[in-house]
Amino acid sequence: MLKDLKHGQAFHDLLVVRRFSLMPYRDAAKGHYLTATLEDRSGKVEARAWDKGEQFAQILKEETVFRIRGQATEYQGAIQLHIHGIEPVDNREIDWGRFLPVTPLDRNQLEANLDSAIAAIANRHLQALLVRLFAEGDIRRAYLCAPAAMTHHQAYIGGLLEHSLGVRATALGLAASVPEADRDLLSAGALVHDIGKIEELQYQSIIGYTVAGNLLGHIVIGINLLDRQIRQLPDFPEELRLRLLHLIASHHGEYEWQSPKRPQTAEALILHYADRFDADMFKVRQALAEAKDGWSPYLKGMERRFYAGIADTSAAKNSFVYNTETSNHSSGERRHHRGGGGERP
Repeated sequence: MLKDLKHGQAFHDLLVVRRFSLMPYRDAAKGHYLTATLEDRSGKVEARAWDKGEQFAQILKEETVFRIRGQATEYQGAIQLHIHGIEPVDNREIDWGRFLPVTPLDRNQLEANLDSAIAAIANRHLQALLVRLFAEGDIRRAYLCAPAAMTHHQAYIGGLLEHSLGVRATALGLAASVPEADRDLLSAGALVHDIGKIEELQYQSIIGYTVAGNLLGHIVIGINLLDRQIRQLPDFPEELRLRLLHLIASHHGEYEWQSPKRPQTAEALILHYADRFDADMFKVRQALAEAKDGWSPYLKGMERRFYAGIADTSAAKNSFVYNTETSNHSSGERRHHRGGGGERP
């Protein structure tokens, strides 16, 4: 990582090229040298290529990861990287967690919790759909890696998975007092309600919206994506298809929150409140971790501050760790992890 780079040290690793430009030598006959700002999650470094600057500039692209080879030197009290080689990198080979914030949770455990949640679904149609959807491939890779949002909550690598499992745990907890709710449908819906975010958001060196994300949004993208998968299962019941797609269409709850439909089934109502609850609690926990004199900072979106208590605010700072039991109702399995929050509509 760049934060560990020392004077004289050889370097050969992946870095994001944030900016680059060609600068003329004082002796015009020498042409141009390359100046660049390179970055990973630990920090950034100014870099120079004295010998092949014009050649390197032909292949470089800003906000893109390249394999950089060079040597660290000290210049005016700061580390600078002299570039000797630059190679393009296939995005599929990149662990974006090296360049962007990452969930504080164990990503391997989150993935195991996802597979356990799928295995716990008794409805054979829903389980077949989720097994197909989350089989090894592009969708699974994106789902495990994608952030849950651009800024508001879990805006980090692994955030979507963390968020979806947290919403599932909350939803199944609420369903315990609603016997008419279909827990298999609710569990599946919680796992896929934000599936459209794998195409709505891009997270290659920065987190932002894709063109499809700006033009369609994750609800429309998610409905289309899931419906394509359902159409590949010829015996999938039409009634079940509609009820599952309704969970995606209505999970924001209200039209003013960009929800195409309001919840019209018990499962949809539960999912909406679980999503909203997790969104709010994620923000509250973050705010309480910064509490001073017993009160959190003002949360603009919620239009209030939260009380952490006068005696000992350190408890609030540690309260980010909380139970999001996955409530695997078929197997009776119980798992715990530090949970996240849903996106506030």
